[in-house]
Amino acid sequence: MQIQDWQAIAKAKVANIHSSIPKEWILSDDDLSRAKKERTLTGPFIEQFLTAREKQIVRHNSIEIVEKIKRGEFTAVAVTRAFCKTAAVAQQIVSHPFCLHNNRDPADTTKNNCLHEIMFDFALQTAKDLDDYYAVNGSVQGPLHGLPISLKDQFHVKGYDTTMGYVGWIGTYEGSQDPTKVHQLNSQVVDELLSLGAVLFCKVTRIKEMSLLPVD
Repeated sequence: MQIQDWQAIAKAKVANIHSSIPKEWILSDDDLSRAKKERTLTGPFIEQFLTAREKQIVRHNSIEIVEKIKRGEFTAVAVTRAFCKTAAVAQQIVSHPFCLHNNRDPADTTKNNCLHEIMFDFALQTAKDLDDYYAVNGSVQGPLHGLPISLKDQFHVKGYDTTMGYVGWIGTYEGSQDPTKVHQLNSQVVDELLSLGAVLFCKVTRIKEMSLLPVD
């Protein structure tokens, strides 16, 4: 990678993340301006962008969600959609003034991101497959059936980057261009979560301390 290219690569990556947010979930300029003035963005503020059913879903903890899916009260698709939408709203607020319309640059890399990878399409397809399994068999596929889970951006998921925030890792496998590895491998924990019925819907940023190695 040439030194002068890194900013262009980073901008393209950020733009790609934001283009993965469904248009119907894009916040307006007014919504983002109001968010900037809020002291507390969780709870009522972020929930105003959700439907009544979505609010009901995201207010439940993981154990309750799994049990309600098991009893047929929630579908995996409905739960996944609620969590994906909430994550999309949070990403836009945190990374303000990112937007995909008007005159604001969606690739301004000076702002923050809470999501490094948006995997909503993969998640919704996984959830649909789980619902189809439930409809046919009348039972769940595993103890985490339909539970949305976000990953730190240090675990590999087929079809997606794992960068840990390093521009040099974009489009690579930990910096390697090996075509048998780039976007072709899952981390072991990813395979295990999927086998248990979990729905992986995004990768999130890592805290700074995770990049610091202990020294004697």
